[in-house]
Amino acid sequence: MKKRIVCLLTAVCVLIALTACGKGNVPAPTPTPATGSEQESVVPEQEVKAGVETVTVNGMELGMGLVMEEEAAAMDEDPDREIDRAVEPIKPVPDEMLDGTALTEDFYYYRSTLDATKQQAYDLLRAGMLKGEKKIAMTVPIDKSDIFTIYKMIIFDSPEMFWAEASARYWYNQANIVTFLEPKYNDLVNDIPGNTAKFEAAAEEALADMWSLSTDAERAKYAHDYLTHTIDYTFESAYNQTAYSAIVNGQTVCAGYAHAFQYFMQQMGIPCAYVLGYAQGGYHAWNLVLLDGDHYAIDVTWDDPLGATPDYYTYGYFNLTDVKMGEDHMRAEIAVPLPAAEGVICGFDGENYGTDFDAIVGYLPTTEDEVIDNPYLG
Repeated sequence: MKKRIVCLLTAVCVLIALTACGKGNVPAPTPTPATGSEQESVVPEQEVKAGVETVTVNGMELGMGLVMEEEAAAMDEDPDREIDRAVEPIKPVPDEMLDGTALTEDFYYYRSTLDATKQQAYDLLRAGMLKGEKKIAMTVPIDKSDIFTIYKMIIFDSPEMFWAEASARYWYNQANIVTFLEPKYNDLVNDIPGNTAKFEAAAEEALADMWSLSTDAERAKYAHDYLTHTIDYTFESAYNQTAYSAIVNGQTVCAGYAHAFQYFMQQMGIPCAYVLGYAQGGYHAWNLVLLDGDHYAIDVTWDDPLGATPDYYTYGYFNLTDVKMGEDHMRAEIAVPLPAAEGVICGFDGENYGTDFDAIVGYLPTTEDEVIDNPYLG
């Protein structure tokens, strides 16, 4: 595959450099360091090489990149403003797997790390973001030091919400309680129903094939092979921090690979997390997936080396333990508390190389279909 590379994004007020891979739509100026309690974590015990485009591992040139997250904060124009607290508990808005079954709370890995109050804020913001609300009034008391972390968790848990970006503005009162939050969206937000239909149509054939397979391990391998078979690692690709870029456009960077794999797994009813971290000195994203009761680490991006042909497959980063993945990957900040990848049963055995996509006769579930027996679904 022919693959190229680049970087991104702007900074306003309080700016924080962290996460995933790829680029945004605006060139990034030199970031202004945050101060005091608003300063985010930086790479521990290693140097982050800003602007690194590729690394070479075992003779393969692998995609890398840098994204700048924006956290812009300001005092509310009415410093004494009190939030209108929610009277009733805020109900979460779960996504659905392919057969229409609602995903349980366990599928939202980052949400599960929050306490009850922060989960309510998460649910409030996510409900607004799913509708593309431009400025969301807070009805849950959240300190300004916590709001951006909650916002990022929503992005990382929600691959289907491809119009939302990992940047936001928020306002707070004199007590440092956030009063409003303004998500940053790309232009896909202008037609959420239409673009969602396009996204789902582009994913339909792959999902139908995966649905027809017998085990979750087979579905994970199919998703891995499908993405490396159909995607070009392209730094200039549009919306490349999203699953949309991978599934609809077939061009993305590591964030797109990871969100696309996460989306496929969630549609199969398989718990899967988007993992934020560092690899070979640069910001990177990969996945954590639960198969047959054990967690595994998967880096689809690095199993799709630059210049590889569509029928070339490699499994050096498929279904690894954290110990093995940790040889050149390291989790960062909010991904550190995620479950450990310790599974060994579903690792690649070297025999089932590649996927004959034409040989699989896929089908989509109907409401009459019996749901796949899945111990992770309630």
